Amino acid sequence: MAKPSVQRALPGGPKHKITWGEGFVDELRRALVACKVFLFYPIFWVCYGQMSSNFISMAGDMNTHGVPNDVIFNTGAVTIIVFIPILDKGIYPLLRRLKIRFRPITRMTFGFFFAAASMSYAAILQKRIYETGPCYDHPRGCLDGNTPNNLHVAIQTPVYALMGIAEILASVTGLEYAYTKAPASMKSFIMALYLFTNAGGSALGIAVSPTAKHPKLVWAYTGLAVTTAITGTLFWLCFRSLNAKEEEMNAEGREVQNTVLTRVIR
Repeated sequence: MAKPSVQRALPGGPKHKITWGEGFVDELRRALVACKVFLFYPIFWVCYGQMSSNFISMAGDMNTHGVPNDVIFNTGAVTIIVFIPILDKGIYPLLRRLKIRFRPITRMTFGFFFAAASMSYAAILQKRIYETGPCYDHPRGCLDGNTPNNLHVAIQTPVYALMGIAEILASVTGLEYAYTKAPASMKSFIMALYLFTNAGGSALGIAVSPTAKHPKLVWAYTGLAVTTAITGTLFWLCFRSLNAKEEEMNAEGREVQNTVLTRVIR
């Protein structure tokens, strides 16, 4: 789609009726940038979905000492509550003072790597569960059929903590990116598109669910860790140049919004 001024400058003028303005093309370009960034997010959501599914089952395979096996799940929420102010008020300002620009694309990339770290820890922990008696690679599958392997459930905490940090860096930053890069006329669409990637992650999760059973879980977590690390690397290679355009794109967005607001006031 070309700007009206470009089409009018063509020999013979435009070949069809022009129903859009100059600014709409710039808005569309910025919207497409946001759309491309979100294409990688379904992989992240597959990892995130493990918190409310396989990780809870993993806790049930260990000694909970009477505590419900879904209590450790709250570690992720606590991590977010604790680390968001630490990042906003401490780490991010410190990085700015050190002249280190922790731009959105960089933060999202780190989010992928923290998710990969969470999956790696899960794979190591699952292997440890399988190496521990009394039921080894079939937890709760021996003796009375309700006997967990002899590991304390507290050692699962880092899995949720790492994923909580990943959510701050990838998910929260992704929401920010969707809002700031989307033009005023497309904010709802871009936000909906970002959230649609969650549905894509759920579909992928269903596709890999046959591997989520004993004794295959070590390989399931390992595969997710490797895939997410590769995805994070590709994400950085594809979009790192957008960091340099961050201020320019934000300035364009403010300029277009101010123009629209001026027209509304008039």
